[in-house]
Amino acid sequence: MSEVPHRSTGDEVELGALLALLHGADDRFRTVQATYRTWRHEERLREAFRAHVEEQKRRGASISSVSAFRRSGDPEPPETEETVRVWRDGQRFREERHGGRRDGYYGVADGPLWWFWDEGMGARSNQDNPSVGSGVGQELQVMLNPTPLLSSLSFRVTGHSQVAGRATVTTHATPRPQDPRHGRLVRELHELGTGAHHYQLEVDQERGVLLAVTAIRDEQPFHKITTLAIRFDEPIPAETFQFAPPEGEQIQPTPTRARHSLQHITLTEAQQRAPFTVLMPDRVPAGWQVHCMFIEASQRPPTPALVSLSYRSDDGHQSISISQIAAADASRQYGHIIDDENWQEVARDGTSVRVRPAEWPQAQAHIERHGTFAFLVSDNLTGDQLATIAAGLRPAPSGDSI
Repeated sequence: MSEVPHRSTGDEVELGALLALLHGADDRFRTVQATYRTWRHEERLREAFRAHVEEQKRRGASISSVSAFRRSGDPEPPETEETVRVWRDGQRFREERHGGRRDGYYGVADGPLWWFWDEGMGARSNQDNPSVGSGVGQELQVMLNPTPLLSSLSFRVTGHSQVAGRATVTTHATPRPQDPRHGRLVRELHELGTGAHHYQLEVDQERGVLLAVTAIRDEQPFHKITTLAIRFDEPIPAETFQFAPPEGEQIQPTPTRARHSLQHITLTEAQQRAPFTVLMPDRVPAGWQVHCMFIEASQRPPTPALVSLSYRSDDGHQSISISQIAAADASRQYGHIIDDENWQEVARDGTSVRVRPAEWPQAQAHIERHGTFAFLVSDNLTGDQLATIAAGLRPAPSGDSI
């Protein structure tokens, strides 16, 4: 008896058409001009990120320290919005931000060359060293090239709608399980909102680009990108891709600045050069190695001098990072991190230390002493161990090298 051939259902046909639409979307146009609005619920965004890191660690991944917080002493609104404008013509890009944390930012890229300006960093470029990248020209590129999502998400067509005057395929998408050996954030999902249980996508029926994406966790939206306007294959004036810094601004060569500001030195040299007291653990296990890094203070962006100590056991199973700045700069530099309510105060030998709770995905602690603010982080020690180390911090020697 011959087999009855399998007949595709309407749902299967529609899903197949969607996958074909998403694949190679950015090959379907030469030029594009788009305006997006991004919305974030800041607390839900942080909670989703934390939950994602914790879930990955339970699966055996080793996640490097990544902060989901902004460093500012200013109060943070519960919800934030900004508008992002993008122009693209082949390998030429322009992007602008209006509102939000980087209001006024704009950048231009022409092949490997890039230029950008914002209030904090000033004007920067790699025109003297084209091998240095910056991310300029990649603003919301997953919206125009969703192909990488095919390996990160599973899709289900749920209907049809319209965004910015264009017909869309409404899609429910859930993250695929990650290989715990990788232990990294998936960049394209990070752009859409890390830690979502699912995403609602609106896919342009003609071009395959994304016109809207909402990241949802526990049935609550926390990050949304919506296309306000988009035009394809219309001429873009050449001057759009020309960079002109604001009057009085000089373009700074980022590579030169980075080389001179970050230096690997000894603890003794750090103590001699830092404008604050450099602290070190009172006891270091035998066989542990320390690397000391000094970062000079900067006016653009405005950042204080910083000393970072990285201790690691010979077998690599234990490590700790201790970042230090002058206590007077702590609120401005760490701002919302240390003001967050998820800290517990513990006492060690009469010294008060603030630590993250035991269920936190990464052990963290901070302390202020001798006019220095120290922030301790470890992926493999406990918060209790960090508290003991923090309480034992003492001034590093300023004489013989260590």
